[in-house]
Amino acid sequence: MIAYLVSAALVVGASFVVGGAVQVLCGRRASDPLSGAVGLAALLVAAGLVRDIGGGEAFIAVVLIGLVLTAATTVVALGPAPARERAAALPLGPGVLTGALAFFAAAVPFIAAGAVGILGVGLVNDDMASHLLLADWIREGFEPEPVLVGQGYPLGPHALVAAIAWLLDASTVKVFAGFNSSLTVLLAIGAFGLLRGLPTPARVVASVLVSVPYLAAAYLAQEAFKEPAMGLFVLAFAVAVARPLSEGQAAAGRYVPAAVIAGGTLFVYSFPGLVWLGLTAAVWIAISVVGGVRAGREIGSQVRAAALPVGLAAGVFAALVLADVGRLIDFADFRALDPDRANEGGLGNLRGHISPLEAFGVWPSGEFRLAAGASGLPALVFYAGGLLGLAAFGLGLARWTRRHGPALLAALAAAAVVYLAARGLGTVYTSAKALAVAAPTIALVTFGGLLTPRDGRSGEGSGAAAGRRAPLALALLAALYALAAAGSTLLVLRQAPVGPTTHADELAQIRPVVQGQRLLFLGRDNFVLWELRGSEPYTHVRNYYDPYFVEPNFDIEQVGSKFDFDSVDARTLARFPFVLTTRASYASGPPPGYRPEVVTDSYVLWRAGESPGERRPAEVGPEPGAEVGCESPLRLEGETGNRIATVFAERPVLAPASSWSPDAEPRSGSASTIEIELGAGSWDLSLAYDATRPLTLSAPGFEQTIPANLDYRGVSPYWPAGRIVLDEPATVTITADVADPPLAGRLLGAESVAHLGALAATRTGEVDDPLVAPGPGAASQAETPGDLCSRGGSEYVDWTAPLSATPQVLGSGR
Repeated sequence: MIAYLVSAALVVGASFVVGGAVQVLCGRRASDPLSGAVGLAALLVAAGLVRDIGGGEAFIAVVLIGLVLTAATTVVALGPAPARERAAALPLGPGVLTGALAFFAAAVPFIAAGAVGILGVGLVNDDMASHLLLADWIREGFEPEPVLVGQGYPLGPHALVAAIAWLLDASTVKVFAGFNSSLTVLLAIGAFGLLRGLPTPARVVASVLVSVPYLAAAYLAQEAFKEPAMGLFVLAFAVAVARPLSEGQAAAGRYVPAAVIAGGTLFVYSFPGLVWLGLTAAVWIAISVVGGVRAGREIGSQVRAAALPVGLAAGVFAALVLADVGRLIDFADFRALDPDRANEGGLGNLRGHISPLEAFGVWPSGEFRLAAGASGLPALVFYAGGLLGLAAFGLGLARWTRRHGPALLAALAAAAVVYLAARGLGTVYTSAKALAVAAPTIALVTFGGLLTPRDGRSGEGSGAAAGRRAPLALALLAALYALAAAGSTLLVLRQAPVGPTTHADELAQIRPVVQGQRLLFLGRDNFVLWELRGSEPYTHVRNYYDPYFVEPNFDIEQVGSKFDFDSVDARTLARFPFVLTTRASYASGPPPGYRPEVVTDSYVLWRAGESPGERRPAEVGPEPGAEVGCESPLRLEGETGNRIATVFAERPVLAPASSWSPDAEPRSGSASTIEIELGAGSWDLSLAYDATRPLTLSAPGFEQTIPANLDYRGVSPYWPAGRIVLDEPATVTITADVADPPLAGRLLGAESVAHLGALAATRTGEVDDPLVAPGPGAASQAETPGDLCSRGGSEYVDWTAPLSATPQVLGSGR
């Protein structure tokens, strides 16, 4: 928690110091409330450029420290006189309170979960797996290089996070969480500065809600930092290009802060981010030219007056672009930018187009991806909330533009164009991003317009203007909108899944053994490439960004996913010196010669040995084996002669996911049960599941708590779930109960949830048949002098191979 707090404070503090220096050099006040956005952009540019020239995390940190110290010196030496500065500065107490409340709002997921971790894991969005991999690659310099580096992916945030993590000697996970929360603080303080003239309490509350409007909160809850950062930059850019100069301020550098913001956009969103800024600038130029003509100023005179400041800003921006042009070119072929390629595997993490009404801040669901009415509430409730937000925005926009000018109107017009273009020509994924980027500006205009005093003066937050109030009807509408918006935001933040660490900690024990090695990972975890960074973990179920993939043994579309040694053929196994599986007993066993290299509570890392060629699974499907008898001997086509096989001591017992009652989704205070018929003796239980909190399985004489697991939501491997021993055959009722959230989470209304798959029981113990000797895993090894039929009857067989097949030394091929 300390690293999370300190890293957020460092980003916010450094951003205001550096941004203040940029403002001073451009003839503006260091205390400009949007200095934080300018400074963050400068920090991202500096960190990204140093990274691009090959600087490691220590070098980046030294450069950034030097930048901050230089900036602080500049502000002190060149800033305005203290009296003038104090007159323009933000009120210290309310400004600090606003930032603190915004940070608290961003921290709601961690408060509800009782821990700081990776947001959105498994249930929402696993892009953070790639972001952590990039940041730790900058920090650790491991090989192989992440594929996104060569694709020109912008690395500004990752370089900044790596440098702070090095300075604090802290987890990259905690520092990234701090960086993301700092975005809400910077946005809240910027909004507080823009809402001058409002009564202080209303100004504080409105500013906090501007920093976490519903859609921005939904992206924050999945730790998608790019959209919140773009929301901050778009708002700050619109103000920077339109803000008039005060008397005595130099004009030449007036647009340089906007150029710095544009540069920061390149390092967080690459060139697609410039679409928002370019359109905003274009709309503002059109509005300014038309307004100038109406005021009697010729277009030529307007162009001449703007030539120097625009030229200087363009020069600054061009320098930043030229420094990063190679990566920008590489990013042009990024697959997410191509609608056809981006949609090959579905809709990203979305189920379809989200309603544009969500951008107006009122949507009564903790799941932003659901259509109206899909979460249990009537659709009418969603549309009523959306229309409340739309009506408040419409009234607010008219009053804001009339009293404060068209700067934010330009940003909103640009956002509308981006959304419509993405909706018509892009992907579901990009159109949702467009709405999320626009959400903070929409919230600011809504609150600012509704709460502007009657005379419309913006003021400086004090004096007569601040003492006036908005019309009562508008103030009541603003209060209703604030309550509905705050409630919607709370719904999405309190249920944000925070990644548990049990499996990651176990994989950290395995990581040193497989450094620099290829391994086959027979599981499903979108974070495995980061958790085992420095190795090459191949999977047979393709993840979106992972470059290492092998073809499965079965047609996944027809048969379903399978996560054990029979998931791939013998030729594929021969390519890998290590195989990583879960410890679940309901699984096909390893070939002979494999030995456990590292065993944890949840995993086994197998080191390859010799295996018979032409190894063939007995089953076709997700089970670990199949019943085989003399009437259907297992032979390869055209094969004659003797065979070897692995045979289970007894057929495992499987209770399907549909058997859970009342359903397979137990929640806090509501358990699920399942019945399974078992014979006398000892049985190992295996369960496919995900859960936000630890899950306890219990039955008479049996209790086992298994860890929280958000590795993947959907078809996933079985995990070890305890051992149950019976004196006689019985129908056993097993109860699954997910742990409650901590007290703070319960007070916020959060609940735990698990999604249960099938429960399997596999016989344990010695096998009496002399032909079957106990072996590793659930299955036992059988070597027969003839084929399997010579034993008579039937057996539950794992795999077979010709007895004469030449063994392969696994892991020797590529």
